[in-house]
Amino acid sequence: MEEKMTAPVEEGEERKSSISVVAEVLTKHRPSSKFLKNVGLEPNSTNKSSKSNADVNARVLDLQEQLQMSRQRTEVMREEMDVMKRKATEAEAAQAERDKSYELLLKKAEENDAKYAQLMALLGAKTRN
Repeated sequence: MEEKMTAPVEEGEERKSSISVVAEVLTKHRPSSKFLKNVGLEPNSTNKSSKSNADVNARVLDLQEQLQMSRQRTEVMREEMDVMKRKATEAEAAQAERDKSYELLLKKAEENDAKYAQLMALLGAKTRN
């Protein structure tokens, strides 16, 4: 397979894709491969010669297209996930800031309550005298 992948390409020819090289090698070396049957590169019938190279190449191109679409969907989903992670991080930072502000307000309220209690105690002491 490696030889076929790295073989020089003659003028006017396109380099074979890795998928078509694998399909070619598998059909030459293991004509009864269940893998090829499962991916649709070989017919299930006993007459294996009925499927032409054009059919195999068309199936390979179809599979390549499906793979490319899957990769594109994966990339879109990855980008969406990155956006959601960034928003979650921002939301956590905002929540931490709100928690900090809440703690400060709570501390000030407690200080005010203590001052109010002292003031009430002073007023209570003055009214008794």
